[in-house]
Amino acid sequence: MKTKYNAVRLLFAAAILGAFASFAYAGPGIQYWQPLHKDSDFKQLKPGEKVAYVCNQCKTVSEIAIESTAQAMALCKEGDTVSCPSCKMTTKVVTKGKHNDPSTTSQVIYVNEKGEECAFMAKASEKK
Repeated sequence: MKTKYNAVRLLFAAAILGAFASFAYAGPGIQYWQPLHKDSDFKQLKPGEKVAYVCNQCKTVSEIAIESTAQAMALCKEGDTVSCPSCKMTTKVVTKGKHNDPSTTSQVIYVNEKGEECAFMAKASEKK
């Protein structure tokens, strides 16, 4: 009888713990982050703001402080390189899109030495 009582208690405790765990989360939701994909996104960055460098190689998110408009524009200039603050891997800035059609917007991506997309930048959205 005692074994049955312990099993019921254990199931009840697990159910209560599961209910409370469903209310917990770590950090802001996905809607909080705005990916920076266009030149215009980088032009809007102001000195003092911070962006997140998300590295898919080492699976980290590092914060980069924007010190000047020139530094922000260097993060999206085609051919430039950006190093991951965590793993020090160097990525190359590439613009993806139709270069011969100015009406389409090109997208800034970060690629490794194999040409595979391996990182992106994001900015925290403003709270309203």
